[in-house]
Parts: sequence; structure tokens; C-alpha cells
Amino acid sequence: MVIALSATLFIGDMHRQAVQDVEHNLVGLSTVLADQADRSLQAIEMVQEAVIQGMHEANVATTSDYAAVASRQELHVALKARIAALPQVNAITLIDHAGKLLNFSRFWPIPEVNIADRDYFKALAADPKLQRFTGQPVQNRGDGEWTIYVARKISAPDGTFLGLVLGAVELGYFERLYQKITPADDAVVSVFRNDGMLLVRHPHREAVIGTVLPATGAALIAAKNPAGGVIRNVSPIDGHERIIATQALGRYPFILSISRTVEASLAPFHRQALVVGTAATLLLVCIAALFLLFLRRARVERRIASAEERARSERDLRAHYERFGVALDNIVQGLCLFDAFDRLVIMNERFASLYSVPHHLRRVETRAADLRRYILEQRGEAAGAWDTVITPPTPHASLDYAGIVHLADDRDISVRRVLLSDGGWISTHEDVTERRRSEERLRFLARHDVLTKLPNRLQFEEIVEGGLAICSETGEEVALLCLDLDGFKQVNDLFGHPTGDRLLSEVAARLRGLPCERCTAARLGGDEFAVFATGLDVRTAAMTAQVVIDVLSAPYADGERRIDIGCSVGIASFPRDGGTYEKLLSAADMALVRAKKEGKGTYRFFESMMDAAAREQHQLALDLRAAIGTAQLELHYQPQFEVASNRACGFEALLRWTHPTRGPISPGQFIPLAEETGLILPLGEWVLREACREAAAWELPLGIAVNVSIAQLQQANFTDVVRAVLEKTGLKPDRLELEVTESLFLKGSARSQEVLRDLKALDVRISIDDFGTGYSSLATLQAFPFDKIKIDRSFVGQIGMTSTGGEIVRAIISLGESLGIPVIAEGIETEEQLSFLRQHRCAEIQGYLCGRPQLIAAYRPLLTSVADLRMV
Repeated sequence: MVIALSATLFIGDMHRQAVQDVEHNLVGLSTVLADQADRSLQAIEMVQEAVIQGMHEANVATTSDYAAVASRQELHVALKARIAALPQVNAITLIDHAGKLLNFSRFWPIPEVNIADRDYFKALAADPKLQRFTGQPVQNRGDGEWTIYVARKISAPDGTFLGLVLGAVELGYFERLYQKITPADDAVVSVFRNDGMLLVRHPHREAVIGTVLPATGAALIAAKNPAGGVIRNVSPIDGHERIIATQALGRYPFILSISRTVEASLAPFHRQALVVGTAATLLLVCIAALFLLFLRRARVERRIASAEERARSERDLRAHYERFGVALDNIVQGLCLFDAFDRLVIMNERFASLYSVPHHLRRVETRAADLRRYILEQRGEAAGAWDTVITPPTPHASLDYAGIVHLADDRDISVRRVLLSDGGWISTHEDVTERRRSEERLRFLARHDVLTKLPNRLQFEEIVEGGLAICSETGEEVALLCLDLDGFKQVNDLFGHPTGDRLLSEVAARLRGLPCERCTAARLGGDEFAVFATGLDVRTAAMTAQVVIDVLSAPYADGERRIDIGCSVGIASFPRDGGTYEKLLSAADMALVRAKKEGKGTYRFFESMMDAAAREQHQLALDLRAAIGTAQLELHYQPQFEVASNRACGFEALLRWTHPTRGPISPGQFIPLAEETGLILPLGEWVLREACREAAAWELPLGIAVNVSIAQLQQANFTDVVRAVLEKTGLKPDRLELEVTESLFLKGSARSQEVLRDLKALDVRISIDDFGTGYSSLATLQAFPFDKIKIDRSFVGQIGMTSTGGEIVRAIISLGESLGIPVIAEGIETEEQLSFLRQHRCAEIQGYLCGRPQLIAAYRPLLTSVADLRMV
């Protein structure tokens, strides 16, 4: 009985010690893994917090504000850069209040997707107090990976629900990590949601991911102690009895669980117990004489078994630490773990590389004081936060620490320290330099123009509203100047967008250098700028406007090229012209329109009558849009004659508009309006199509001339449009003559010349209109094979008026003869002009003397038989 009792007690003690060892190891590992998971998820929340903060700093107050800022491509690029270093993050998504995707870190442009039916969207949209929500795991349709969505609410300052910033966490990342560090084949690492839903499990069990398992050990522990603990329980997944240790994540509603089967955990104990039990049984049946011999033998066997088990345990522990070390060295955070005596237990490679820690300070049992001394003295870092992070916690100090430490080499490190239950402490360090720079970049982009770095429209509105609030109390006057660059569109079209961007940047630089201490410049868009100035009366506002015009009208140098543009300014003042940003901006814009109409390169103050004029111009544009394709628009035709034979050789198609209530509208009024509003494109195509259709029906093969605008030639498909019109109407290409202005042929207009060469390849004729009034040169005429040169009517009108009135006309005709290009003169109104042109061998003429622009019905005789000038 004594032997049996002794054996029973011994085996029981061995059993308790084995269970305690397993539980201690599982508790320590669950603590480290829970902290790692907490940090991985916190990285997502930091990205979400940065986005929310950026929205607040951008003063996003409405759903439209939010949509405008959130849908920018710059934000997509910044989000994509932010998650590039976070392997656990699949994507960051911005959702509006209706569930529509506004931005997505994985793709650009953004796909048309709505997620209003998802659980996280419904929960956050329905509950005003709920700020974050973790959704159920879902399986990616593309690669089969399980993913959970961590959602944060984005609200306006008044609490209005604007949308969500959504982080997609790839659960496979944690399973791959746990695969490397599991201490044994029977070990299972799981992550549960607080409601018992299984999110992650290694080894993976597809059937149970995303299901609620109320009977798990993690659920039983959570019911007693939400922070974590240890329990033995039969797993509802594999049916094995397990020893389970859990640890709740600090910031998220998740529980990390690590377990081993009782059978595998106590296998060494079972082997020892078997040996002891066998020995005891043999001793009980042996004779008393051999009792001592068998007892000694049992002790020897027990020592041998213990030695073998210790050796086996040491080998297993070494292998475990090797796997654990590989896993720790592959996480993005630097990590160091100290015991209760402030001795180093673990330091991963990331921590050592962050601070260039020498090898002798990476050894186990290095004192925390020695590591602190190296960081402060050898690296030259300042004290302060380091005293909290590296110095062991004291009874009077805060147990945990989280903050940002700025290093001497201008890096920012996110540091967190957590006190462990055994008196030790763990510290994690992450380089967040790029993340913080990206956040600063996002804040800058939300309030500044990307190209010029000037305040954008959003920030400018805030500046103006703030200035108006102050000046309304002080009684100071305020001026708002709207600026528009004269000639910028031509520069941009002819020299290309890179040149235009450089020009805009130089304009911004000049505006920054204005001699006005209380002026703020901003770019509103395109070539539109604005200046807000406080303390300016009418006289000083006018002086400031003139300074702006002079500064911006000075020549610009682009390489070896000189560029000349002008500037027009519209001025509105407070309180005379309005008390809000919108009213002042509208008034200044109307004054700008008046300045541009009255000659450009000048400034105008807002007057109340301008508002009515602007409304009238807007209505006229609407009427013109509605008139396209209706009977209001007609083509009038003016004949062209050969001087030598007096025979008609063609017609020029001229557009006329008869308004139903205003009557005839001058082309000088509606053509510039069409160019300004973009209606010139559909209008020009309609004229081209109608003129070709009419010419194709003539019995005689006379030519038809059609004016073409710069905007039409800038169309990528203009050659295809002309080809399609010719094919549809059946007009031969050599009967169509397109008239282009001289301004197309400024130096560097390679795009325009390329389009014209494509048209020439179709056998379409090209003539240069209003020659002598623009920028063309002999080199231009030699470089492009024009079919005709048209002398502007202003030169023809000088013939006979002065002694030198015809010199320019004679010079142009001589130039055409030397180049082999026929010359046509327009605006012929007198016999004297005709005689002069015939004497100097001008090829063709056009004007009231030959025939006024009329409906084609008036010229039917010219279309059916040969006619001379006397027949008109």
C-alpha cells in the first residue's frame, strides 16, 4: 500500500507540473501573438484615422464636399502608397453616404460598386453613436482568401453621416504567420470575434471560418474573464480535449486563442507515468527480498527517462525558438521583450536595424539600461520619450505607453510599451516616417492646387470668408480680383500642355511676389486666378489691379522661346458689391467678362448692370444650343470668281442665325460665344455637313469653302469627321476647301500641321484665311503646301484710299506668285479695286461687287451654266 500510494502521489505531482508548464508556455505565446495582431489591425486604423483627419482639415461639411475630396486620383495614389508596406491589408476603400465607392486603393478608375447592403454599412448608417464596426468574414471571389472588413464612420462636424473608410484585412496573412510559429503539430492558433465567430484558424478549417462557435474554450473563458485565461475543453471542431489559453486584443473586439491537445501536451508525462506504474506493479508482486533492488532500478529508469525527455524537450524548444525567431524577424514592427529583472529576452532584426543596435547588445540578458545608454549616447538621440519607452516602468509610472518618437536622423517611430502579467514588458517600434509624410501630403493636396502650390478654391473660400468676418467688425474695405490670362489657350493649344503648365507655374510665382502684404493669391482652375486683398479702397484696388496686369503681362521665357500673354482683371469690393464669398466672386467674374470684351489687358470694377448683361449672354448661349439643327440656322453663300475669265469658280459658306424673338444675330456676336462655350464643335460640324450636302447637288463642279476653327482642328478625330462627311454626301474631296486662320501656324504648332497634312492626304484643299493680319511668315508658307492665300478685306479696302494703300496687296500677290500659290482677295466692293487686282494678276476675287451672301436659291443660274461678273 505504501508503494502504491507513493507511486500515485508521485504521478499526480508529475501531472500537475506538466500541466503548469504547458499552460505557462501557452499564456506567454498568446500574449505575444495577441499584441502582434493588435498592432497589425492598429496599422489599418491609423490609415483610417489619417483619412478622417484629412477630411476634417479640408472642412468637409456636406456629402458633396466629401464626394469631391474623396474621389480625387491623388487620394487614390496616396492610399495605394500607404498600404504597400502593410501585407495584412488587402485594400482601403472610401464609401459615400449611399454606399457608392468613391475611391479604392487597388484600382483607378474606380469601379461602379454599391455596398449599401453590407452588414457594416447598415450598422454604421443606422446607429449615430456607433463609430466603428467589424464585419463578418467573407471569401474573396477571385483568389478564395477570407477577408474581414474593419469600417470607420466619417461624419460632418454637425454629425451628418457622410460615409465610411473601409479596411480589408486578409485573414490568410495571420494564418501564414501562425504556420511559422506554432510550437507543435497538434497546436492550434485561432482568432475569434467577441461574439464567438471564428475568423482565423491554423491549421485551416474552411467549413468553420465565419461561423459562431459558442462551445469553444475561447467562448467559455470570455464568459468568465474577458481579458483572457486558461481552460481545458473538448474542441467542437476536431473533438480533441485541449488545453486552451486566450488573450483579448487591447483595442479590437477579438480574442486570440492558442491550444494543444491534452494527449500531445502530456505525452512525456504519460511515458514517465507508464514507467513508474510498471515499476510499482512489479515491486508489488516481487518478493520482499528484491524490493530494494527493484526500487533502485525504478529510480534509475526514472532518471534515464527524465534525462531523455529533457533532451527531447530542449530540442523541441530550440526548434520552436528558431521558427519563432524567423516569424518575428519578418514582421514590420521592431520588437523587444524584457523580463521582470529588466533583462533582454527577445529582440528581432527589425528593432536592431531601426537603431543599428550592435551585436553585443542583442544578446539575451542584456540590461535595459545598457540599451538605453547606447540609444541616447552613441546615436545622439534626445531623452524625454526614450526615458518612458526604454526605462523599465516604475510603480508610480504609467504601465503602458504609446506615442511617436522623432529621431535625430529625421525619422518618426511609433512606439508602444505593454507591461506583462509576470512583471516583464514588451516594446514594439514601427517606422512611420513615410506614413506621416503621406498624411501631410494628403492634408496639403486637400487645400492647395497641385501644379502651382497656391491655395485652391476650397481654401480660398475659407480665407475670403474669414477676412470678410474680420473686416465687417473693423469696417475695413476688401477687394476681390478675378484674373484671366489673355492668350493662354492659344499658347496651350500651339505649344502643348507641358509649356502651358510651366507658364501657369511662373504666373503663380509672380503672384506670390506681388508687392502687397495683405494680398492672398489662389488658382481657381484652368488659367483663372484670384487675389483677395484687405484694407484696399477703390483707388488702391485699381492700382493693385494695374500692378497685377503689368506683372503678368511681362514676357515669359520658355527655354529659348519667348511667350507673350496678357491679363484681364475684374474687381469686386466689400461691402459695396456683396457680403459673402459667392456674391463677391460672382461680381468680380462679371467684371472680368466686361474687361475681356472691352479690349483685354485691362481691369473693370463690377457694376450692377453687368449682372443683367451676364444673364442675357447666358440665355443667348442656351438659345444657340437649342438652335443647332433647326431652321433658325441657315447657310448663306457668297460666290468667288476667277479674275482672268470672269467665271464663277466656287462659293464660300457663311453661317447666319435668325433668332425667333431677337431677329438676326450678328456672326460677330454668336461665333465668339460658340467658341467660348464649346458649341463651336457641333456648330462647325453642322456647317461642314450642310455645305458639302448642298455642293454635291450642284450641276457644275464648283468649289465650296468652309471656315474651320482652331478648336475643330484640335479634335483628335477631325480628319475622320471630314472623311465621313465626304463619304456620306458624295462630294469629291478636291471640291472642298477648308479655310484656316494664320494663328494656327505659330512656331511649334506641330499638332495643327499634322491634322492639315492628313486632310491634304484626303485630297481636301487648304487655304490660309485673312493673310497678313496674324503671325504667319514666309517660312510657314514654304513649310506647308497651301492651295490658296486669301488677302484680308482690311488690306483690299485701302486700295485707292492712299498713295500706298495697295502696296501690301501687291506684295502678297507677288509672294503667292513666287511660291506658286493662287491668291484670292475678299471684300471687293468697287470697280477701282477690281481693276487694281486684275492689273496685278490676282487669281480670284470675292465681295459685294461680285455678289452678297444669300441663300443658294439666289445663285441658281451660276450653278447650271457658265457665268461671268455681269450676270450677278
